[in-house]
Amino acid sequence: MPITISATNFTEVKSEESTGLYLTGNIGTSSFTSADWKAEVSGSDYKGDLKFDAGTGWELGLGYDFGRFRSELSYGNSKNDIKSISAKINGTSADSSASAPGDLKINSILINGYLDFPIGKQKKLTPYLGAGIGGSKLDIDNITVAGEELESANTWLFGYQAKLGLSYSLNNKINIFGEGIYSAFSDLGAAGEKYGLGSNSDINYRAGFRLRF
Repeated sequence: MPITISATNFTEVKSEESTGLYLTGNIGTSSFTSADWKAEVSGSDYKGDLKFDAGTGWELGLGYDFGRFRSELSYGNSKNDIKSISAKINGTSADSSASAPGDLKINSILINGYLDFPIGKQKKLTPYLGAGIGGSKLDIDNITVAGEELESANTWLFGYQAKLGLSYSLNNKINIFGEGIYSAFSDLGAAGEKYGLGSNSDINYRAGFRLRF
């Protein structure tokens, strides 16, 4: 009586543990809902809040998978329309006139690292943690405070992000994933003596892919 031995598809089973270069991309929300700003106007110090509408963001990257650890260089972009602005003379409670039609754009170049935690025998589902540091170029349109227009802030800052996600392996070449991202940039004293801005993001939600070479 012949005996048949069934072979396991090791390529499929170890798809999440494959190593090598990959291309990745994601798209989703951008939620910088508010920011603190400060400025010198006609010799007086002003401060206030900027609020933003929800926007969109995306990220592209090239990485290397070492198995359970991945490293990645990414470029990201986000855009949020300015919803409103408030202004007060520093040290007082009196409101001042201010307007800010326009938007906030952020372009980031980050070095990211990820830890993968494959689940199950076939390792199709993989939760992961990620973090990245690098530079964020912030570009915000002109704002007007007490009748004086302040030139737009346009400078590179220190930026960072943290991620929590879940990926699914379609095959040994393609993964799809969903993730939450928290990101922030440093205080914008670097933009000049007259204008400063600092902000953190809410949690942003993205969906994306990874394509192995």
